[in-house]
Amino acid sequence: MVPRILFTPIAGIVGDRGDRKFLMVSMDFLRGFLICFLALLAFRNSVTLPVLYVSQIAMAVMDNLFDIPTGAMFPDIVPQDFLMRANSIMGMVRIFPQILGPALGGVIYGFYGIAIVFLVNGVSFVLSAISEIFIVYSRKVEKKPAKFSQILEDLKEGFLFIWNHELIRTILIFALFLNLLISPLFMVVYPYTIREVMKFSAQEFGFLETSFTLGALLGNFLIASYLSKKNMWKAMKISIFLFELPIVFLGFLVMPDFSLSRLVIFSLFFITFLIMGFLNPIINVPLDTAFQRMTPSHIRARAFSFLILVANGVTPLGSVLYGYLVDRVPVHFLYYIVGALSFLVAVLLLVALRGKELPT
Repeated sequence: MVPRILFTPIAGIVGDRGDRKFLMVSMDFLRGFLICFLALLAFRNSVTLPVLYVSQIAMAVMDNLFDIPTGAMFPDIVPQDFLMRANSIMGMVRIFPQILGPALGGVIYGFYGIAIVFLVNGVSFVLSAISEIFIVYSRKVEKKPAKFSQILEDLKEGFLFIWNHELIRTILIFALFLNLLISPLFMVVYPYTIREVMKFSAQEFGFLETSFTLGALLGNFLIASYLSKKNMWKAMKISIFLFELPIVFLGFLVMPDFSLSRLVIFSLFFITFLIMGFLNPIINVPLDTAFQRMTPSHIRARAFSFLILVANGVTPLGSVLYGYLVDRVPVHFLYYIVGALSFLVAVLLLVALRGKELPT
């Protein structure tokens, strides 16, 4: 995460200054070649920890140089009246690899070993790059000197755009607090709860992970097929309120005196995560679409990079905090506290946005 966080603002500048399609294609080719090189090393039993660390850093940098310019490019090639549906469809497309990828990787690794896993992964990046060559996209880019002072000026311009835009600034500030509260909860406290408190097996843990993904798939499908034609702003506000309820409910499920059969408790966990996965895109897709429409193309990559920086930057801090608390506070209290605090933040956000409409 550290290279991604540190390199995010620079990727925003490159995404606004450079040829976004060229960055998309070249980063896929480079990532493919790097992973194929790892496959070659694996065939020769030459993969070492330093090689993996350096490769991971390189992949993190290239991921940024792919994700941010591509995210800025997306609203330019999608018709505005189709943008909401397009974002939800993209959400569905991203979910299928999350479901199939680990299973496919496990099967390939079990039968053929890590070298073939690397090779298949590398070839998939190369094929992706070839397919992207056929995307029709062009835009005029203002040429600027590659001076340090100009880089700082570009960063300042991207930050000031977000800060001076009242609606984006308001959403960003509250998103920072919600990310600080909720994201690390599911990175640190949730796995600890499932494995150490509830004593669920690795297979049960995998099913619960899948339930969230399945819920997100259903949520994106509902947006693409129905909600995109309705008032998504209203649906988003309702979902922000509802999202905190499953967090509090998890606190009830992990109480020491909560006595139900193992199957019933597991089923309740599954349904709870299914609901949370379902609500997640109904909150995020309208916000993503609104941001894309409110941000001009020439500054979109830098603005997008600042949003990612804020979202990712607070996660390690929250993870350290929850790692400290989980050893000192009963787990169910953590769910109650996070649910109550995030509900308060959601209320304050909706009060701040009262009378405003997102361009969804």
